[in-house]
Amino acid sequence: MKKIIIYVNGKDRIGIISDITKEISNLNGNIETSKMIKLNQDFNMLMLVSINSEKIESLNKNLSLYEDLDIEIKETIKNEKESRDKYIFILKGADTEGIVHQCTQLFSELNINIIDLETKLINAPITGTPLFYIKSIIQIPNDLSLEMAKNKIELLENKSNVKIKFEEYNPELNH
Repeated sequence: MKKIIIYVNGKDRIGIISDITKEISNLNGNIETSKMIKLNQDFNMLMLVSINSEKIESLNKNLSLYEDLDIEIKETIKNEKESRDKYIFILKGADTEGIVHQCTQLFSELNINIIDLETKLINAPITGTPLFYIKSIIQIPNDLSLEMAKNKIELLENKSNVKIKFEEYNPELNH
């Protein structure tokens, strides 16, 4: 089995997910991980799929028939880098310009790998005031002290006047 990444985007319409997953299923492919989102009128899909390498060409041909969608298939590259377990990083605070960059710049400086990152506006529980929310699953490299990572994250929290939760990631919990 070969692992491939499938990127899909186009104007949103009913049935896109069904169409794409049908083509994968018809060739006995397995969707391992996926993200799908509608942004205004655009639909975007990203999937990691396991499929017999001899069927990738057929999948590409079948998907190309959906002329209303831009679809790209890419073979994955195996991750060779060693790292610790995954950690969850959740930030809540005022929607200030540049906060996503501040977080990702810190991760980059510490050589922290971002596995997943999601941002959105949420309402504060009591007041309903809009809060900016970042949820990221990250991997800390083995050569980085966890204490140092925690200290740098605390500095960011104080400097940006936000609340950050940083702890070992448990996929069983819906953080």
